[in-house]
Amino acid sequence: MRNTVRVGLITTLNTNIGDDFIREGIRLVLQAVFEGHPLEFRAVNKHRPLTVYPGWHPTRLLDSLDAYLPRGRDRLPRYAARLFHRFGLSRFDDCDFIVQCGTPVAWPGCSHCEWAEPLWDQVVGRLSRRGVPVLNLGAGSCYSWEEQPEQVPLEADAAYLRRILGYCRETTVRDRLAQRLFERLGHSCDLIPCPALLAGRPFRKTGNRGDLFLVNFMEGAGHFDWEQGIDSPTWRELVRTLLRRVGRHHALAFLCHNQHESDLAATLDPGIPRFLPRDSREYFAVAGRAKLALCNRLHASIALAGLGIPSVSVGTDTRLLMVDAVGLPCFYAKEAALAGLEDAIHHLLLNLNGERDRLLGIAEQAWHAYREAVESALSIAHRGM
Repeated sequence: MRNTVRVGLITTLNTNIGDDFIREGIRLVLQAVFEGHPLEFRAVNKHRPLTVYPGWHPTRLLDSLDAYLPRGRDRLPRYAARLFHRFGLSRFDDCDFIVQCGTPVAWPGCSHCEWAEPLWDQVVGRLSRRGVPVLNLGAGSCYSWEEQPEQVPLEADAAYLRRILGYCRETTVRDRLAQRLFERLGHSCDLIPCPALLAGRPFRKTGNRGDLFLVNFMEGAGHFDWEQGIDSPTWRELVRTLLRRVGRHHALAFLCHNQHESDLAATLDPGIPRFLPRDSREYFAVAGRAKLALCNRLHASIALAGLGIPSVSVGTDTRLLMVDAVGLPCFYAKEAALAGLEDAIHHLLLNLNGERDRLLGIAEQAWHAYREAVESALSIAHRGM
């Protein structure tokens, strides 16, 4: 048996199945790159950054006591991390390399995120200086659609981004805004579609296309309003009208990412079937039955695209640009209108076979591009396909 390759993963766990798609896409690439080698993945939830340490570590022990400490004492685990991180002993310390799994990296106030210091500066930065390769694959932007910056607006954010980009041996971006912002910071990065595009690779089917028109609905068309004055009731009524019109000719079903979305879908039309997959296998089993989709969850659009299934996306921020990167129609929520959505749907329906081939071609190009990026960063000789 060849030596085990230990890989640290910075990701989000147990939050949204879209994060699972990103992580699974990257895992598939790494398994292909290291074919013949056993891989050990050590995933750390960036929203719980102190879990980068094992349970017996003083930092984790204090963190576990946090709920029982007086109010305001929650800073003790952070102080412990600052004190003990120099000694190493993190779960990443004996990893062969570390990968941040695609995520928004640049957004207003990103320098204040809970993982900036304890995870990036205290662990990843230290290991990077020691020579451990760090790969940042599928980095994205998340700014309001109406205020897309030409450069990182806040100097604290710019300084933070310079640091983490400096720690990374390789950074790829999933949208053109992230690419532009990083270039302004002195880092040129390749634009490769989001790794979630690769998650459905093991679940692709040949043969006849499905017959479902899938709908993923979110209140207000996205996670955040961004103080842009998005009218949630207007979006709800627009979707309700669109469902009535599309439902005259196509079988409809809701594809939900959590229970809240399933409950919301029932308020739109309780007669339309609702699917709430528990994992990627269930998700792609449903997705494989689709011919087209309307999505607010942008990773739903990307995951479907990896199966060759086109969609129309509606959102509120620059994460829409990762859908634009695969050439699918996307609309800012305030500009989405019934006529425009119907035209986009009609155009895709007229060319389903061509769109399938185009999307599968983009997914295959992304597969090769990620393999090459990993192999180059880790100085691995290309082993062919």
